[in-house]
Amino acid sequence: MALTYSHTPPGTVTPPKAPRLREWDDSSPYHKNRPKRGPRGGDVLRLIEKDINWHNIPQIKEVTIHSMVKGAIEDSAHLHVAGIMLQAITGVRPTVHRAKRGMADWGLRENQPISLTCTLREDEAWAFVDKCVNLVFPQIKDWPGVKGSSGDSSGNLAWGFDRDAAILFPEVAINYDVSPT
Repeated sequence: MALTYSHTPPGTVTPPKAPRLREWDDSSPYHKNRPKRGPRGGDVLRLIEKDINWHNIPQIKEVTIHSMVKGAIEDSAHLHVAGIMLQAITGVRPTVHRAKRGMADWGLRENQPISLTCTLREDEAWAFVDKCVNLVFPQIKDWPGVKGSSGDSSGNLAWGFDRDAAILFPEVAINYDVSPT
């Protein structure tokens, strides 16, 4: 059962509503029953960017770095190199994830180690995002940027690096010649 009654006390004056749709004005048959649009633009231009103050600074609670190592299917040494690289970049020991089920087409067996994850919180998360924005992103050649649609409605944002961009982190770039791959 749905109740759709809205109560208006006696003596309430309802403000007059402007017509929502256009009337016939003999200028064009396409104008009839079309919505009335207001003027576009306006007198005052809005600011493109808002001023940053303490109210609108985004809060970073956690940063998760995940790396799926495709080469680990044939050789586990690729997983070790990726783990050393993630540990150098983040300062946190990565967690190893194993395949839940096997995929014969990919050569993947069940329970085979295949990816690594590091989770950063508080100051470590801020430092990692700062390092990405100020050091790594400017060095990536023809970098398209982080898409606004890469996030979700909960405030999560995602972006990815390929191998060539991942070696631009200062901790990796210094020891790049020492790396076995």
